[in-house]
Order: sequence, then C-alpha cells, then structure tokens
Amino acid sequence: MSGICGMINLDGAPIEPGVLKEMAQAAVHRGPDGIRYHTEGSIGLAHLALNITPEAARERQPLTSERGDLVLVADARIDNREELVRTLWGGGHLPHEPPTDAELILEAYRRWGEGCPARLIGDFAFAIWDARRGRLFAARDAMAMRALYYRVEPRRVLFGTEVKQILAADRVPARLFEPAVGAYLAGPSGHLEWSFYEGISQLAPGHALVVDRSGQRTWRYWDIDPDFRIEYSTEEEYVEHFLEVFLEAVRCRLRSTKPVGIFLSGGMDSGSIASAAGWLLRREELVEDRAFRAYCWAFEELPQSDERHISSGIVSHYGFPVRDVLADEAWPLKDYPAHGPDQDEPWIWPYQALHERTLAAASSEGMGLVLSGSRGDEMVGDWVFDLPGLLRTGQLSTLWSELRAYQHYDGESLGQATTRRLLKPLMLETWPWGAERALGLRRRLRRSEQPPYPPWVRPEFAERIGLAEIVKEAEPQPTMKNHARRMRYELIFTPMHLRGMVWSERSWARYGLSFADPWSDRRLAEFVLAVPQWRIQRVGESKRIARLAMRGLMPEQVRQRAAKIVPTPLYHRALREQARGTVLDLLTGSRAAASGYLDEGALRDYYERYARGELDRPEFWWSLTLEMWLRQHRFTND
Repeated sequence: MSGICGMINLDGAPIEPGVLKEMAQAAVHRGPDGIRYHTEGSIGLAHLALNITPEAARERQPLTSERGDLVLVADARIDNREELVRTLWGGGHLPHEPPTDAELILEAYRRWGEGCPARLIGDFAFAIWDARRGRLFAARDAMAMRALYYRVEPRRVLFGTEVKQILAADRVPARLFEPAVGAYLAGPSGHLEWSFYEGISQLAPGHALVVDRSGQRTWRYWDIDPDFRIEYSTEEEYVEHFLEVFLEAVRCRLRSTKPVGIFLSGGMDSGSIASAAGWLLRREELVEDRAFRAYCWAFEELPQSDERHISSGIVSHYGFPVRDVLADEAWPLKDYPAHGPDQDEPWIWPYQALHERTLAAASSEGMGLVLSGSRGDEMVGDWVFDLPGLLRTGQLSTLWSELRAYQHYDGESLGQATTRRLLKPLMLETWPWGAERALGLRRRLRRSEQPPYPPWVRPEFAERIGLAEIVKEAEPQPTMKNHARRMRYELIFTPMHLRGMVWSERSWARYGLSFADPWSDRRLAEFVLAVPQWRIQRVGESKRIARLAMRGLMPEQVRQRAAKIVPTPLYHRALREQARGTVLDLLTGSRAAASGYLDEGALRDYYERYARGELDRPEFWWSLTLEMWLRQHRFTND
C-alpha cells in the first residue's frame, strides 16, 4: 500500500529532520505518489504514499487532528468503511466527502482509544502520536498483511514499515539476533515479535503497542473466538454464506483507481479470485474490465508445470487481457546474487526469480495493485479433515467413504486410517491431556532422539540459544477443543505463513505495487473457523466449499478441473543442475559455518545426496538463503 516511519524523542530533544528523511529514503520505493513529513518538537513522522483506493488520493498524511493533539501515519486499506461511518458519525454531521482511511482510523482512536484496532477490518499498520497522553500508540492487522517494526531506547522510539528504515537512523547497530537466526534454520520458525536484529522488534499480527516515558506495553487485541459457531441445516446455506464473505473480500480489494493484476494459476485459490473479480466487474463499478489483467506462468520446457490449460478457461470466459510470463528461465538462484534476500531478513521464496519477473512485467504495464491467492490452502485446503464431525452427525456412509479415501491417498490400512484419523482426534477432544500423553509418548520419545532442527545445525549453537524450546513455543496455541478446528487455526496462523505475507508485501512494494490477498480477509478466517470443518472439505474433495461456491462464477470445466500444480520440476532442475555451481559456492567457506551456526560438511553431504536424487526434499533452502543474506549485507558483529 504505502510505507510509514517515525521517531519520537522521549526526553523532549528536538527531532533532526535529516535523520527522519534518511529513514524514509531507506524505503523510498514505497512512496511513488510522494513522501510527506511532520516534525514538531520531539516528534517526527513520515508517510510514503502509494495511492490505490479512491479515498487514498485525497489523503494528506501525516494526518493531524483538529485539536492538534493527535498525529497519525498509516499504511492501510480499511474494508468496513460504511459500518465505521455509521457508528462514528451516526449521531452527528456526516463529512462532506467520504472519509479517508486515515481519517477513519484517527476518529476510531479518538472514540475508542486502545480498543480501536479491534473495530477495524482490513490490511493495516498505523502509529499515532498522542500528545495529550505523551505516548505513541501503534497497531497491526490480525492477518499479518502489513508489517510494523520498532525499536525502543531509553530516550527515543523508532518505527517503520521495514527494518532498514530503523537501521538508517543514527546510532542503530545492525547486530544479528541469533535466536531468530537459529529459528530460521529450523524451519523457518520463531516468535512473531522477533526481527533478525538485536533491539528491533516486529509488532505481532493482531497486536497493539504503547510506548511512553514509563516504558512499553504490547497486547493482543484480537483472536478467534473459540466459542463462536455458525450452524445451518443445509450445505447450501454454508456455501451461500461463504460466497457472500468471499465476494465481499474480493470486492474490497478491487476498489482501485489504478489497474489491477492477478497471479493466475490453475488452482482454486487464484482461480476463485479471478472468477469472483470477473463476476463483480460485470455487475458493479469497480475497476474497468480493461484495467484487470492476468499474469500466468508459461512453461515450455517443463510442460508438466504449466497450468494455462486450466486458467485459460477463466481468461477467455471473462475476456481478461493476459500476460504469459516465461517461467523456464526464471529458475531458483538464477543470475545470483540478483533476486537475493532483502536487508530486512534472509527469507526469500524458492521461486523468487519467477515472482520478480512477474512483478516486473506487472509494473511495466502500469499495474498499481496485484492480487494473489497465497492463503487459499490455509483457509480451505491442506490436510484438515473432520472425521469425528461426520461421526457425531451420524453420516456413517460419508465417514466410511472418507476412511477408504485415506487408504488410497496415504497407503494406510483401514485400521491405521481409523486409528489415526478418527480415534486419535476423538480421544484428543474428549481427554485432551490424557490422550496427548498416551498417544504422543512415542512421538515425544522420537523427538528426544531427533532434535526439531536439521542435523547440520551445530548442537552447541542450538543449545546456547535454546532452539528446541524456541521451535516449540513458536507454534500457534489455539484454545478451541475441536481437533479439526485446531488444525485449521494452526495452519492459518503458523509463523511461516504469517511471515510469508510480510515477504509478499515487501516484494511487491519493491516494484511499486500494492499487495492484496482476498483469502487473507479476517472475516473469512472467522467464518472458516466457526463452521464444522467437514463442511470445508473432504478427502478426495479438496476445497469443497470453495468449489461449490464457484458454481455460476467459474466456467464449469475449470471448476471441475482446477487443481494445484506446484512447479517443483523447475526447483529440482535448478538446484541439481543449473544452479549447482552457485549452491556449491554458497556451501564453501560458509559465513554461517564460520559464525558457528552450522556444520558445513554435514550440509554439503546432505546437498550431494539430494543432487544425486537420493532425497526429494531440499530442506537446505533456508540455510542457503541465510548464507546469501550474510554475504550480501553488513552487520555490526562482523
């Protein structure tokens, strides 16, 4: 969307405008529509604008309240605008023009104070200087769609959308935070409030922050209500409710004054977004049809990875312009060190080069916003099935079919499938502690023998930072009792996926583009976690509820055939052949090994086994990207 940064001198010392400008310039790509500053005494705030929504073009941030006691900077798209306007101005005079998102946030804070973030639906990160209370208040959306980092020192507080903005301030050391490094090697995992730099924290999703002279305080302002349930008598009612929420999620993200693109594959995730967008564009005044463009990966050398035979049905049905992005030559580690990790963190996706080729194409064609279906698997897919729910509702015939389907997909016997997929979840729901002890004893014994991190991570480093406990503590902790709902919650809110949203938003921003994912709508998460999970999908019927909801929106042949095709052949070919020299270079004279983080020989042995085809899972990717990051950027503890 945009970018923000700021500094508050808690000791009252005047702000140096030059330092604030250096912070903003560190992420200047976030402000293609201009950078504005507010400096007054001991506070300095900056807003880097990328105007997407109709209201954003009228925004003048930093925004000061009429009394002058509040100053706001926000990177935000607020989706429940009508509800907020009715609530905030319902008893008084409505604004002459629809309020901007910044005005809505500021008025919400004025009305509800620390309770305001929970009232906001959308993608946002914002900070407010409250002069009357002498404090900085900040919040981040619950679905991790916008980032916010901060550093609290005895005399000042710094914050920014990106870590590099804080590092650009004077007297901020770029010192590695080794627990985050270890957690990354393990998965990646780690606490959501961590950054990779000592003294710089990330505000966790769904959390708020207050900093004043007395110290700092963070708290979680929103989480899924474990007791909230949605129950209907027919499947069609669930499907209709899902479609209503999903269409609203897409509609909110199509409110753009600039052309909109979409990463379109052959799966249900992006296919549902594109179909919903096409359906809405034919009925409502959002972006014009000609301003909506699809970007599809074209594999000529690896046709098994190509999905255009499916996605083309949606493109032709709605008449979308389409750009085929040549994918075979955008393989992992292509043109190394290009497409490397950002200064903020070592995280890059294996298909970074292909993503950046697509983003460059979208940027060159004038797109302002590019949609993705990144979270569809977590919301309605993956291996979350609810056999106990089928048993409780007396659907024995369907339960039998599900158990037989497990035999087919997992190669399990009927007894094994019944024990693992039905009896164990039932015991965990009925006697959570006793069953966990009984059923998990063997697993825990295995874990005691097999540490929860790769064998090339040095044991002394893992022990020094307490890596085993870090991995365990970083796992989501759902409070609902239902086993399938717990699994769905863990998928949606696992640290890897939440950090992946930050990576996507930052990658898009580097090309002057705004990132949005309708599958990451908070209202959709609330719906999905409130309904019986056997309504979401079944074995052999992946993403059943989404597939049913797309009747009449998605071309029928596509709806029946849509399926995920992961371009793993591109990955394996690159790491085993095309990029082999690069990989070996990264494994030789490793800086991570020199720092005591990993055993270079053990990592090389694992890679050689993978390169020979003995292993199919290249779990060394995170170690490679960490090495790239350590070589490309400078750190104070070098």
